Amino acid sequence: MSIAAVAASSLMMNRFLTAGAATGKGSGNALAAVAVAEYHLGDKAFTDRPDWPGYSEMKAVVHYPRRLAKEKIPLIVLLHGQNNACYVPDDGPSGWPCPKGVKPYPSYHGYDYLGRALAQDGFVVVSLSANGINHFMGVAEQRAKLINQHLGMWQKLTSSGSGPLAGKFTEAVTGRQADVDFRGRVDMTRVGLMGHSVGAQAVMVTAGDDNRGKVPAGVRIRGVVTLASAGGRSPDDESIVSRTSFAVVSSECWREGDREFFDNARGRTKLPAFFVRVARANHNFFNTAWTTGPGSVDKDDTGCPQTPNRPTAAQQQNFAATYLTAYYRLALKDDKGGMPVLTGARRIAGVDTKVDKLP
Repeated sequence: MSIAAVAASSLMMNRFLTAGAATGKGSGNALAAVAVAEYHLGDKAFTDRPDWPGYSEMKAVVHYPRRLAKEKIPLIVLLHGQNNACYVPDDGPSGWPCPKGVKPYPSYHGYDYLGRALAQDGFVVVSLSANGINHFMGVAEQRAKLINQHLGMWQKLTSSGSGPLAGKFTEAVTGRQADVDFRGRVDMTRVGLMGHSVGAQAVMVTAGDDNRGKVPAGVRIRGVVTLASAGGRSPDDESIVSRTSFAVVSSECWREGDREFFDNARGRTKLPAFFVRVARANHNFFNTAWTTGPGSVDKDDTGCPQTPNRPTAAQQQNFAATYLTAYYRLALKDDKGGMPVLTGARRIAGVDTKVDKLP
């Protein structure tokens, strides 16, 4: 990359750090530049039999640049973790699909702040809903298969305009059919994944060295981020990632097992890998639908509630948006301008980190 390109990239990163994009409080022009659509193919559209007896929805919210460039742009898929499937009290009726009159819990909308920030930066961002998997207690393998099924649909859509997603996009606000054509606009050889909590295990399994053959034809995963993972997995399992770049974002006041993802790649990978320990951070604040509020499952789940100088929810979310933007620029665009953010050399407001890097 030229000196001029690096300087321009650094300027863009500085602008992002001060724009408030993470919380949706950026400039009106920036927010207006992002369009939002959804698709929903049915609450029982995903199955994994005979390995798993349940079923789940094929549903997602999509943030994308309102003016799609003529050249193809990268795709990023986000996946939430385990939580209630529906808006019901703990002792109320349960089931999937949700009982009549009960709304699904919007865990997949908890990353809208990430979708906005990344779409402003030139990515198509797809946040998946997995409430059925949550209800039927699916594990990382079911979530990984869900990711691959969505990726396969996007590959068909972008390559030929066909497949299950053709004509299925609706405007997020009005519900009317969305006037958007992704055909030839998305580069499925530059795909990023992000998983939160048990979703983190799923994205590592999806990108795992032993599972590369399960990724749909024409799709290449080039970057993976885990947020506050529910824990790592043993070093001899299918979540070992050494042939794809990744970043592990670990919350100090949550759990420590996610370091296994990073340590498993030591001595194996030649690609950039980061382990980021976020001081005093909790698990839930990375998802706005799980952040302290009126919902039955909204809470501050920190393991160190009395620790002073803990990041606020807004600070954790701003950190996630800033760090992930820098990371996906590196992994999907080969843009090294955000490296000071990735290594911790440049501090993000309100958040302290300790970063290890491979190789």
